[in-house]
Amino acid sequence: MATGKAPSSSGLVFFTRNSSYVRKVSVVAGRIRAMEDTTELGSGQLDAVLDVVAVMAAEARGGASELLDVVARIDGLCDRLGAVRMELLREAELVGESGLSVAERLHATNRVSRSSSRRDVRLAHDLANRFPVVARAWRDGTVSEQQARGIVAGLKHLPVVLSPSQLESCQADVVAFADRLDPDELRKVAQRMAEIVDPERAEEREAERIERDARIALARRSLVVVPDHHGSMLIRGQVPVADGELFLAQLNALMPSAASYQATGEVPDKAARRADALVRLCNMMANCGRLPDAGGDRPQVLLNLDLEALVNGLSAGTVLASDEPISAGEARRLSCDAHLTPAVLGGVSEPLDVGRAHRFFTKAIRAALVVRDQGCVFPGCDAPPAACEAHHIKPWWAGGDTSIGNGILVCPYHHRLVEPDPSRSAGVQWQILIDPTTGLPWFIPPRHIDPERIPRMHHRFLLKGISPPTPDVDAQVEKCATPADLVPSPAWHS
Repeated sequence: MATGKAPSSSGLVFFTRNSSYVRKVSVVAGRIRAMEDTTELGSGQLDAVLDVVAVMAAEARGGASELLDVVARIDGLCDRLGAVRMELLREAELVGESGLSVAERLHATNRVSRSSSRRDVRLAHDLANRFPVVARAWRDGTVSEQQARGIVAGLKHLPVVLSPSQLESCQADVVAFADRLDPDELRKVAQRMAEIVDPERAEEREAERIERDARIALARRSLVVVPDHHGSMLIRGQVPVADGELFLAQLNALMPSAASYQATGEVPDKAARRADALVRLCNMMANCGRLPDAGGDRPQVLLNLDLEALVNGLSAGTVLASDEPISAGEARRLSCDAHLTPAVLGGVSEPLDVGRAHRFFTKAIRAALVVRDQGCVFPGCDAPPAACEAHHIKPWWAGGDTSIGNGILVCPYHHRLVEPDPSRSAGVQWQILIDPTTGLPWFIPPRHIDPERIPRMHHRFLLKGISPPTPDVDAQVEKCATPADLVPSPAWHS
């Protein structure tokens, strides 16, 4: 079997056997032994590591999956080097040499901004003194740099003061989610740790924070519209969350689809289409003062609020589309001119199960789906409720009911993806199951995506404090509708 050998310019030698992705990389030992100074030795070893990475990148072949695997390995190495960098920054700070601070010396290299250098030094201090569990997880590669920063940011803004043992326990709990949640999601989970440690005080402090933020947001409201003297008007401003959500709901209802621009040959991004929606909104209000329906109803802000909070004003509410909290006072203001829909199991006047009587989902059922799903429930999708369609898990034409137990919200793209096809086997299609315990949807992937077909759930339910159990895969799959079940019902022909 032929074997080739090629030296690199830095003394590295790598071997390849045929064209397979197998190589051995070694550093000439004499080069390192010749280095007497520790700094020179360390620098030479780092250069050798970079040479190895360069060889990996140069020899990487295959499709996107293989190339991204190499990218992931490089990212992992960079993350662990970042953890070592934090430790060195902390050590430099402890030395306490006179003159410029560590942050100022770091900025003097001109490789980082002044704000970044200060932020990194603060993070190095926090990791060493308050978050050692996160520091170790970062150092051993369990979490990435961005994940570590997200966890620390979340834990630093807890509304309660934790003891060292409580803080260490919270760190370990959040780090355990690192393989399932991204940095932003980990930050949110970290912020929820106070609810576990001290739920009563956490709720009280959180309500106080939301009220304070609401007062500040109202005081800072502004809108500036000025010409840029180059043919455009610049619009810049900020409003409280509730008002902003109402404004956004109108824009989303009027936003043209990307396909509507095909005739013009233009391919605008979402920001451009939202600008067109704003112009359309102004024109419509000037002409007739009416807006089109969105998702089967007029454009609106959906608010999740406990009855006790509405009556007594003791806690805050949540805007469903963005998951942003609003104060109890703001929630009561919105409720003065709103349709109030019970979201426990539905009131007598607004049933959440219309069986076979209606093919399309009623407004009450759709509202209940929005309360439960809060957007597209396909794992990883962030489409808001206004951009989603109600989907029958078992199709209506195959005898499925129009009910919340047989419905989910999905965006148009994922709606097409999960729509069952009776002509194909179950193993090559996505299947959906409503968990009988939590009432939440599971997605069972086709075998070409996951041979074991492990059910998946959207991360937003984890962020809500729901910890889905590990299901019996075979038992769950058996509960899903199979292609044999998907036959047109007599009602379809009638």
